[in-house]
Amino acid sequence: MRFTARLSIFISLLVFLTMVVALLTSMLSVYFVGEDKMGKHWRALASTVDQALIYQKPESYDGWLPVIMYATGVRHLTISDGQGQVVYTHSTESKAGFWDYFHSLSEADLQLPQHPKYSLKIVYANPILSTIFSVPTMLSILAVVVFISLVLCWWIRWLKRQFKGLLLLEERSWRILAGEREDVAIGNIHEWPVNTSGAIDRLLSDLKNMSEERLRVDKLIRAFAAQDSQTGLNNRLFFDNQLATQLEETNVHGVVMMIRLPELELLVEEHGKEAIDDLLYMLVNMLSTFIMRHPGALLARYFSNDFSVMLPHRSLREADSIAAQLVNAIGTLPIVPGIERESLIHIGVCAYHSGQLAEQVMDNAEQAARTAELQGGNGWFIYDSPVPETARGSVRWRTLLEQVLARGGPEIYYKPAVTINGDLNHREILVRIRDGSEELHPAEFMPLVQQFGLTERFDRQVISKSLPLLDLWPYDSIAVSITVDSLLKHSFQIWLRDNLLERTKDHRKRIIFELAEADVGQYSDRLRSVIRLLNAVGCRLGIVQAGLTVVSTHYIKTLPIEVIKLHPGLVRNIDRRPENQLFVDSLVSACEGTNIMVMAASVRTNLEWKTLCSRGVIGGQGEFFASPKKIPTSQEKNTGRYRHF
Repeated sequence: MRFTARLSIFISLLVFLTMVVALLTSMLSVYFVGEDKMGKHWRALASTVDQALIYQKPESYDGWLPVIMYATGVRHLTISDGQGQVVYTHSTESKAGFWDYFHSLSEADLQLPQHPKYSLKIVYANPILSTIFSVPTMLSILAVVVFISLVLCWWIRWLKRQFKGLLLLEERSWRILAGEREDVAIGNIHEWPVNTSGAIDRLLSDLKNMSEERLRVDKLIRAFAAQDSQTGLNNRLFFDNQLATQLEETNVHGVVMMIRLPELELLVEEHGKEAIDDLLYMLVNMLSTFIMRHPGALLARYFSNDFSVMLPHRSLREADSIAAQLVNAIGTLPIVPGIERESLIHIGVCAYHSGQLAEQVMDNAEQAARTAELQGGNGWFIYDSPVPETARGSVRWRTLLEQVLARGGPEIYYKPAVTINGDLNHREILVRIRDGSEELHPAEFMPLVQQFGLTERFDRQVISKSLPLLDLWPYDSIAVSITVDSLLKHSFQIWLRDNLLERTKDHRKRIIFELAEADVGQYSDRLRSVIRLLNAVGCRLGIVQAGLTVVSTHYIKTLPIEVIKLHPGLVRNIDRRPENQLFVDSLVSACEGTNIMVMAASVRTNLEWKTLCSRGVIGGQGEFFASPKKIPTSQEKNTGRYRHF
C-alpha cells in the first residue's frame, strides 16, 4: 500500500474516532446536565410541598399543585404520613406527543426537612432522550458530521496533491527495482523530495556511464584477445586457437589459405601512408566479401602482410576456385599508379585433417605461400599433402540434407551440463546426421543447412523430437539450440508458441532455448519480441559460443538470460592462455549482480576445469564430465541409470 494511502487511512481513522468520542462525550454531558437540572426541580418541589403542609390542608393542594406538577413534568405525586397513609395523591393525564414515546418514567422519593415523618414520592418522565433525539439536536449533529466529512475529503485531496511528487518518486523506484533503468534515468520535475530525486538522477547517470565504460572495456578485452586493431579482423592468436580446436575434433577436415600481400611498409615511403592505407582497406574489404560467402569460414590477419583463411569441411577443389576468384578480383581494384598490380597477391593453400598440429598446418600453408611468391605474379600454390578427399559438393550436400529431413530429422544425442558441486544442471540436446556409416557433427552440416534455407524445417524437427524428452526426464531441464534464421520467421514463431502451449507449465519451465552470442548481438532488437514470447510462456534463454566474435555484452543487462556458455576455443588450454583467462574474468564480472550462470563448453582436462573454476565459472560440460550419449529407450528411462549424468 502506498504511503499516501496509509496516511489517509490513518488520518481518516483518527477523525472518525474523534467524532465518536465527541458524540459520546456530548451525550454524557447532556445526560449529566439534565440530571442536575431535574434534581434542582425536585428539590424546589419538595420545599414547596413541605411549606404547604405547615399552612394548608391537603384538600387545598388541588388548586396549585397540579400546575407545578405539569410544569416540572411530574406524572404522579403521592404524600404519605408516618403510618404510611396517603395524605395526598394526584396524577396528570396529557396527550402523548411523538417525542414522548422516547421518555422513560422514573421514580424518586424526596425528603421533607420540616416533616421528616412524611414522605413524598413522585413519578416523572425523564426528558433526556427526547432532548437528544429532538429535531434541532439531530440536525446539528448531522450538520457537524457533514462538515467534518467535507473538511476531511478536502484535506485528503490536498494531501494527495502535496504527496504527488512522492508517489512519482516511489513509482520510479519500483521501476528501477524491476530493472528499468534506461527509461527512468531522468525523473519528473514534480518529484518530491527534490534532493532525493536529484540524487537518484545523478546515481543513475553515473551508473549508465559506468555501464557504458564497462561495455567498452569488455569490448576492448575481447578485441585484445581476438581482433587486429588496424583492420578489425581476427588476429593470429584467435586464428591459431580456433584451428587448434578444430584439429582436436574427430573426423574434421578443411583447408587453410595463406594470403600474402606486398611489404606495405616499404610502399609507404614511395606512395604515402594515406594511399597505402586505402589500398589495405580495399584488399581487406575484398577478402572479407569473398570469405563471407562461405558459412563457417574464418579470416584473420596472421602477420603484418599475411592474411589466413580457414575453410572448415571444404575441399582443395573449392579452395582452388576461391583462390582463382581472388586473383581475378585484383584486376578490378582501383590500384594506385606505381604499384605493380601483377605482383600484389600470392596465395598458399593447404589441407588439414583431425590429428594434425596447428603449427604443422600453418607451416605448410606458409611454405605454399612462399612457393606462390617465388613463381612470380599473382597466383596460388596448393601444398601437396596426403590428405584424403572427403569433401562433398553442394549438390551432394543438398541431397543428403533433404534425405535426412525426409526421414524425420537428425539423430538426437544429449550431453550433461554440471555445476562445480557435481550436480546436474541441464541436459544439452545434440544433433547428428549420417552419410552412410559416417557420422557428421553440427559444425560440418549446420552452415550448409543455413546456406540452403533449411533451418526452419530442421529446427522444427529437432524441437519436435526434443519436447517428448521432458516426459523421459521428469525432473531435469533440457537445452535446445535454435537458429536465429528460424526464430525470426513469423510462421516458426506461431508454430513454436502453439507447441509449447500444448505442454504443461512445469514442462515449459524446464526448457532452455540456446542462441549463438553473435546472432544475439547482431539481431538483438528483432529478437526482443520473440524472447518476450518465450519468457511469457515460461521458457528460459541461454547463450552459446560466447567469445567467438567481438560483440558488446549489453545483452546481459537487457535480456532475461539464465546461462552463458563459453566457446570451446576459449576453453581449450585456457590454463596456458592468459588472454582467454582475461576474457573469462571480464565476462564473469559483467554477469555480477544478475542470476546468469557462466558455464564452459567442451572441457577436456582437469587443468582446464580448475582454471575455469578459479575464474568464476560455475558449471561446464564436455569430455571431462561425460561424453555425448544417445537418448535412452523407453525401457531404460525408469531404471535411474541416466538420472545423474
